[in-house]
Amino acid sequence: MNKREYAQYEAAVKDFFEREGITNLSTGHIECPECGSAWEDDGKCPEGCGNRETFDEPYFSWSPCDCCATSLGGDREIATGYNPTTGEIQEYQICTNCAYYAEYGRLDDTTMLEVEGSE
Repeated sequence: MNKREYAQYEAAVKDFFEREGITNLSTGHIECPECGSAWEDDGKCPEGCGNRETFDEPYFSWSPCDCCATSLGGDREIATGYNPTTGEIQEYQICTNCAYYAEYGRLDDTTMLEVEGSE
């Protein structure tokens, strides 16, 4: 990734946050996707559907990332975003780059070195 591509990536992520009205993204389901129950403290579903770790595992997809709209195939993760205006929590399918960016405010060190060394 070069500086121009990184600037485009950041603009796409910023547009997504503004369009959705969210202030942050956190990876993982907020509740059990099978039955809608709140997770128990140990990460298990009280209804016996499974555990949070299994449901939150990344998976391969050709679907575009909901956040940056990349059409490249790769791992996707479930992420939740809170809209303070509506009080709603929405789930998204995001790429691993967006999961990392949402957590740290930048991409991974290897990519950032690539960007900084580009023209």
